[in-house]
Amino acid sequence: MKRPSKILSFLILPILLISVLSSGMTASAANYKWAGAWGTPAIESGVLVGNDSVFEQNGIHLRDYIPANSTVRTIIRPTIGGAKIRLKFSNAFGTRAITINEVTVAKTGVTDDVVIEDTITQVTFNGGKTSVNIAVGSEIYSDEITFSVSALEKISVSAYFKNTTPMYTVGLYGGTSYLCSALGNRTHKEGMTAVATRLEFTSNSITYYTIPFLTRIDVYAENAYCVVLLGDSTLTNDSYLLLAQKLNTAGIKNVGVIMSGIIGNRLLYDGAGVLGKVYGQSLLKRAQRDAFSVAGVKYVIVKIGDNDVLHPMEYSLTGIAPYASTSDVVNGYRELSNQVKDKGIKLYMCTRTPYKGYEKNFLGSKDLDWSQKGENMLLEINSWILHSSGDYYNGVINLDAMRDPNDTTKLRSQMTTDGIHFSRYGQIAFVDLIPEAAYGVNQNLTDISAILNINPYVAPPVQQSNNNGGGSNGGNNSAGNSNNGSGGNNGNNGSSSSGSQNQSPNVIEPATSGQGVIVPAVTNPSTTSAPNAEMPTIQNANQILVDDDSLNGTPAGAVSDDNASGAGIRQMIGFVILAFVAAAIIAVSAAFLFKINPVKAFPVSRGSYGRTKQKNRV
Repeated sequence: MKRPSKILSFLILPILLISVLSSGMTASAANYKWAGAWGTPAIESGVLVGNDSVFEQNGIHLRDYIPANSTVRTIIRPTIGGAKIRLKFSNAFGTRAITINEVTVAKTGVTDDVVIEDTITQVTFNGGKTSVNIAVGSEIYSDEITFSVSALEKISVSAYFKNTTPMYTVGLYGGTSYLCSALGNRTHKEGMTAVATRLEFTSNSITYYTIPFLTRIDVYAENAYCVVLLGDSTLTNDSYLLLAQKLNTAGIKNVGVIMSGIIGNRLLYDGAGVLGKVYGQSLLKRAQRDAFSVAGVKYVIVKIGDNDVLHPMEYSLTGIAPYASTSDVVNGYRELSNQVKDKGIKLYMCTRTPYKGYEKNFLGSKDLDWSQKGENMLLEINSWILHSSGDYYNGVINLDAMRDPNDTTKLRSQMTTDGIHFSRYGQIAFVDLIPEAAYGVNQNLTDISAILNINPYVAPPVQQSNNNGGGSNGGNNSAGNSNNGSGGNNGNNGSSSSGSQNQSPNVIEPATSGQGVIVPAVTNPSTTSAPNAEMPTIQNANQILVDDDSLNGTPAGAVSDDNASGAGIRQMIGFVILAFVAAAIIAVSAAFLFKINPVKAFPVSRGSYGRTKQKNRV
């Protein structure tokens, strides 16, 4: 009985070896994933001519066009780094197919319209084609591109259009696009020529940057996943960049942050009126495309509902924008939660912020008056949000700390540009009120306010005029309307915490806890101390907040060249090798146990091999 037991033990050993090694190989391959690194939600471009149903039905628009034989260059900042990327282009709202004749990607140079020439990389589609045709209503990914990026560094995507192309589908936030002043394909050129037109417009204190067709950039990185900020124009700012900076300063390199806010967006209804197309589809319609289907999404932070209450109260939309009651909005939240059911996505809801002081300008006139009725409706919605966590979503982000303690129907004056949209201070406060569980981190991170050495709860000092008559010291002394395009102006954005960038990156797995209502740790921020009670003067109110070069470190897993198809092939090769190793172990074990000469023991095989060799020699 000893010999059979020995045989069994020697057979089990290689099987166990194969199991351990193969499981290790599978885990290694699975660690690298596609995750959203940058995005902008698509809208139908163009301004509707007229307010009545006749124009709505006929779809008469004023639309911008990309001239024939032109190049558009878009500058964006990925929020996660890696060695491979892929681009997504959309014709979701097109009425005819579009053709993009060539696309390249490169590192951005000293100015936004210039790239670093030796980094220009060809983008291909459908297995190696340099041009792509995108059908009506379709979106398409590029092939994967070997192009190393670091989190928060600027990269440029250049697209060449041979024919005149109407911009049916565009994004308005998160990047800056330039139209080359000279005709021709400049996708492989360093500069856009001496003059490049920036595609932008300003509405109600927010500057928007038209981004034709490009809607997403994914990065292939180790243990990567992403969080999406989904909502209205109170999110079309640098909040997503600030959150990414907060993560990177902590050494967390595997969490991407996607901004998916739309100006004037409503939870329940599509945009209405002259600017209705710019307001986008209802969030219930677009959530799947703009959030729930984003590569690697695990967390979605939702801030929506103000416009559902306010649009019907605006003078320009009276009788045009459908009315929504508080119960309608609550039912919309329930429907939204149903959309993520069984998807493995965690949903976090923000409370509604107040709007007193927001008058909204429409064609040069005030379009909205504050009312207690509107405020009461928003408070009723907040009450439901605060008491329904766990039933329909995973947690609450309570933004009441942003209210003016002297008048809770208003935002703190330094936190808003116009009574409703967030200033730089407001964005900093908002990001710090988001608990780590809402983006899957299971450790306490340094607040972005501490990283930037700014206390958003203390109003900036009033600047004194220069006695020499040179104007106010330090430039714009307002609370700071942040630039809403990530490729915009450069500037010193405050120092990041020292030492963090020299540490090894932390790879964070999504937190498994965090259920229930989340209450901000600081219940009375106005009484808390901060690293700097008096906020430094803002040199440029439109500056980007994350230009710190120290953030451009190598992300975790960025050196791997694994990809979805390559990893599978290498895994199969590994199994074949392991099979041969196991067979050799079994043969040696048998020879040892039975004292057999394996060559003599199998004369048929030996003879067969020998005869084959002889035939080959002949």
